Amino acid sequence: MFHTEKNLSISVDLDIYPNCTSKLPSLSQVNPTKVVIMVFVGIFFVLFGLLGNVLVILAVVRHRHLHSVPHYLIANLAVADLLLSFTVVPFYASLELLDCWVWGQRLCDMWLSLDVLCCTASIFTLCVISVDRWMAISNPLRYPSRVTTKHALGAVLAVWVLSAAISVGPLFGWKKLKPDNDTLVCKVNQDIGYVIFSNTCSFYVPLLVILVMYCKVYVVAQKQMRSIRKGLWHGNVKDREMHHSGNVTQLQAKDSCGNEEYLTGKCHSYGIQNRLRKFSREMKAAKTLAVVVGCFVLCWLPFFLLLPISSFSENHSSLDQALSISAWFCYFNSCLNPIIYPCFSKDFRKAFINFLNFFAFTD
Repeated sequence: MFHTEKNLSISVDLDIYPNCTSKLPSLSQVNPTKVVIMVFVGIFFVLFGLLGNVLVILAVVRHRHLHSVPHYLIANLAVADLLLSFTVVPFYASLELLDCWVWGQRLCDMWLSLDVLCCTASIFTLCVISVDRWMAISNPLRYPSRVTTKHALGAVLAVWVLSAAISVGPLFGWKKLKPDNDTLVCKVNQDIGYVIFSNTCSFYVPLLVILVMYCKVYVVAQKQMRSIRKGLWHGNVKDREMHHSGNVTQLQAKDSCGNEEYLTGKCHSYGIQNRLRKFSREMKAAKTLAVVVGCFVLCWLPFFLLLPISSFSENHSSLDQALSISAWFCYFNSCLNPIIYPCFSKDFRKAFINFLNFFAFTD
């Protein structure tokens, strides 16, 4: 995502690097410590960034009990993380290892736009998920009829269309120009106008929506819990009163499906308990996704804070190392979700265990 030009003085045959116009270190003289670190980073990303996100997608596709709107959105998040790990991270690893870009200017522009596309799609998906969780918590009984699979697919399509619209700007010339012979450097677009536009649209506005939605989820959850507990207490009191008096008082009401019927106090308590189970299930899903959002913010916020500073600063060499580290934190986030889901979601934990057992049995 970010890299700066470094002064290199070791001479090698430039035929090995046809896209470079200055001297480069030979492969034998690359820092061994950096090579070892990159090997471990590569293994980690293969295990979690690639295989982990593939497992998330397969779990949603193959298990019927995961065929729901929240899980479709999680699968879309996994697609964005998978695309980031598969197409963006390897090029950045080579950039860090060789201290220069050896793949040509056109591929550099495409790579940077793909980077913006993936991270924007991730946070837009988290934004949609936060709205979905608020709707589910605020009215868990009507949620299945109000939010359908068609709505989820429409939201996913909108996520990718808007992400693409934000990411293609530099491909059409909205970028800070550099010398024609400066092919060794491939770094994030630091045009001030584009930085403000992309940071605002890709991160800060969605982040604000996410925080507002989860604040609403918390407020609604507290009200729902008090209402359910109050209803359950009244239902239990009604049961005890009827048990001692021997009278069964019938109340005309509507059940959770909307059918009008006569409910006894016991049926009333059962309806409240059913509502409590639905509410509890939605709260568990909201807590899992809150962890996902929290990890995303912690990983991405430093980069989106540092990038505008470096764009406005004429001499931002002191920020180079900090930006490089923050970029790795951004990429590291794509590996976290496959770890979070099994830890906090019973459904995903069962699905992952089934897949691992299947592969073990096949071997």
